[in-house]
Amino acid sequence: MKNRLFHFIVGIILVIGIVYLFREFGFFSYIYVGVSTLIIAGICFVIFMENRSPQSTLAWLLVLVFIPGIGVMIYALFGRDVRRKKKISTFSEQEKLLHIKDLLAERYKQNIIANPNLQDLSLSIEKVGGGTLFFQTNTSLLTNGEETFSSILDAIKEAKHHIHIQYYIYRSDEIGKQLQEALMEKAREGVTVRFLYDGFGSNGLKNRFIEEMEQEGIEVCAFDPIISPWLIRTVNYRNHRKIVIIDGKVGFTGGLNVGDEYLGRSKEFGFWRDSHLRLEGEAVYKLQYIFLKDWLYAANKVAPHLKGEILEVDNRHIFFPLMKDAQTEEAVQIVSSGPYDEDQHIRNTLLVAIANAKKSIWIATPYFIPDQEIFTTLRLAAKAGVDVRLLYPGRGDSKVSDYASQSYFMPLLEAGVEIYTYRENFMHAKMVLIDDEIAVIGTANMDIRSFALNHEVMVFLYESATVQHMKEQFEEDFHVSTKLEEETFGERALYKRLFESVCRLISPIL
Repeated sequence: MKNRLFHFIVGIILVIGIVYLFREFGFFSYIYVGVSTLIIAGICFVIFMENRSPQSTLAWLLVLVFIPGIGVMIYALFGRDVRRKKKISTFSEQEKLLHIKDLLAERYKQNIIANPNLQDLSLSIEKVGGGTLFFQTNTSLLTNGEETFSSILDAIKEAKHHIHIQYYIYRSDEIGKQLQEALMEKAREGVTVRFLYDGFGSNGLKNRFIEEMEQEGIEVCAFDPIISPWLIRTVNYRNHRKIVIIDGKVGFTGGLNVGDEYLGRSKEFGFWRDSHLRLEGEAVYKLQYIFLKDWLYAANKVAPHLKGEILEVDNRHIFFPLMKDAQTEEAVQIVSSGPYDEDQHIRNTLLVAIANAKKSIWIATPYFIPDQEIFTTLRLAAKAGVDVRLLYPGRGDSKVSDYASQSYFMPLLEAGVEIYTYRENFMHAKMVLIDDEIAVIGTANMDIRSFALNHEVMVFLYESATVQHMKEQFEEDFHVSTKLEEETFGERALYKRLFESVCRLISPIL
């Protein structure tokens, strides 16, 4: 599967090139120009009628005008808005089949956060798309690859009934094989293992790697495969979630995919800074719910036989087991969002939390391409005296995204936002800390793609020791980072500022 998308795009470009050569001969050239003009005009009309943001509309129009041939193909793959009722209803049907909402209602017990301000905020977040507030949950912050993968492997060893594992990127390298062997060992013991991977992010997974798991009885499914009849409809909407669930009781999510680079073995980046979260208790119900919805959606399209026992109502109590009361007062709220949802739930909940900050807003993200509302709210908060800080990689993995992010830095610095670049290494954690009381961690970057185009999940933590742990982690990261100075940053070369502006202009279609 490796590089199939690349080969597909190259093939299409070659076809366009051949057509371009033939169009120079005779009457065919007039037909070609006429048809091309109609196609581009039709696409422009559709873009206008979709009422996209002005930035997105302008970016697409520029691409179509200046590189029309390639622009049409880019639009076909990445620009079409296929978020229609049919897609949304597909997810709704999976919910009905699972009867999960009824079961969650049975499991849920109304609880109140001791701090009235946090209680009000959690209710506001629930109203704008956040999930149910769960108690009876223990959480722990996992820092970097060694700690994260060690914790996940330990949990896998303890599995008794099922293991659900889902990743955007899963590589068949050393750590990938180590996890694979642990999963196959549990499958040989009779534990049900379901392995879900994104068809784009994990397109490098070799068929042999997958076949080895299937031969041991592991159920494997790709979420919207790249080579499929749905390519043009689905390639732009990726499942960026990272979820591991053990017996419905222990769950993991956060920034880490599966690959040796997350253990600092990348020659390009060296040390890799990242964060993950371990949960045990009632909040795992929501992670299980998200996984099962994604699994049923994927299986329904490419492997209907893998829906199996998930659809059997009697098995709901296995996937959502009754929990023993945990000795904790932690409150956990899990928010999921995706391109087929009616609204951008993660973006909206983050915006509500940021807008309600009284003392501080600390953000760690590897990609910073906010929409106008998030951007303006951060600037206004800093001007009002709130301690706003942004922790950003000292070295990015995408030049275009990096320059687009930096185009936002100067207005933020002028407003009083402190921006820190993490050493000379890559920082991949996705965390937000507000007023030292609310911690947010998950899979979503602070960018338009995560908010609008990807399937993502974020965890809000209240009144938890993990919140304090995250604060300490932020402070350690700031200590080994370089603080950007407004005057120095303002003196960067003209060509850099020009490239930043260009990248920012096309950022809505990244």
